[in-house]
Amino acid sequence: MNDYLPFLSLLVAALAVFVGPFISYFIARRQLEGLLATSYKQIIAPMRQAWIDKLRDLLAKLTSHSLHYYCAGFEERHDSDYQHLTLLEHRIQLMLNPKEDDHIELEKQIRKMVSSLSIGKDGDEDFRTSHTKVMELSRRILKQEWNVVKDKIKKGLQGQ
Repeated sequence: MNDYLPFLSLLVAALAVFVGPFISYFIARRQLEGLLATSYKQIIAPMRQAWIDKLRDLLAKLTSHSLHYYCAGFEERHDSDYQHLTLLEHRIQLMLNPKEDDHIELEKQIRKMVSSLSIGKDGDEDFRTSHTKVMELSRRILKQEWNVVKDKIKKGLQGQ
């Protein structure tokens, strides 16, 4: 039995040297995943939700102001109103992702909606169509973005 003692000591030391780092790696990885999930819930999710809220607010202002502008009639329109619509349009553009199809389509429909207001009676049908499409796309995008926030939080809670 004493003959095997040095060999067993060497085997235990070798296992500690080679297996210990692997165990430490897996423990550290789990802790990092938990930390990332926590940071998402505490930092990124609120920022993303604020972005969604801001986008919703800008889209509501743009669609309501443009509808009011449309209903007011061509004679009642002022340059300052049109400038305000253009400002809202550009703010929304800066918040959209130019690589996502729905965002690209929303940007096009917003451009069509705002530009149709400057045409007068000839742009009435274009305005009504594009206004409806802007509302539909806005709802779809806002729902998708909310699902991203919700799903990541849910996934983070399940991982812990």
